[in-house]
Amino acid sequence: MPWHIEVDNPGCSGYAVVKDANGEVEGCHRTRTQAERQLAALNIAEAEARSPYSPTQAMREEAARGLTWREEYGRGGTAIGVARARDISNGRELPLKTVARMVSYFARHEIDKQGQGWSPGEDGYPSAGRIAWALWGGDPGRSWAEEILAAEELEDEEEDEMEDDEEDVEEDRALAFPRRRQIEEILADLRARRYS
Repeated sequence: MPWHIEVDNPGCSGYAVVKDANGEVEGCHRTRTQAERQLAALNIAEAEARSPYSPTQAMREEAARGLTWREEYGRGGTAIGVARARDISNGRELPLKTVARMVSYFARHEIDKQGQGWSPGEDGYPSAGRIAWALWGGDPGRSWAEEILAAEELEDEEEDEMEDDEEDVEEDRALAFPRRRQIEEILADLRARRYS
């Protein structure tokens, strides 16, 4: 994490929130709780700045293909899938929450690949499942979204290792890493679905 809390920093009395990179005092507080709140706000702002994420060209092409197929064949996907395809094909940046939804979608619909009409040359190609898969960015979208969630989880783990062993470390972690629990829950759900 790029900030930490110091007690009795020369720049202020009480608890200082200090930027790691340059030692600059971001704020002075009378209580540790006030400093933790500022630290949490800084971390949230930094996390939001890292997001959103830009779709790759391969994802854009796949989503556009899905829209074309849906119009041509009149099947596949939901209104949400169509909206996602429009965002992806237009190169709109996607927030982490949407990336997590993509991972969830692909995990739930992996089974669709076993259906008739998934692959070229099969009767019914492209199947409704194949069209819906394309709307979400297809295989390139799946890889991209999983890589982002894995990187977010790894980054949060690295930040955890930097935490000190104070008695209230769990409270600090909850304040400083509000997305961690959400990411862990999504990944646990995906693992459970993949292996069930």
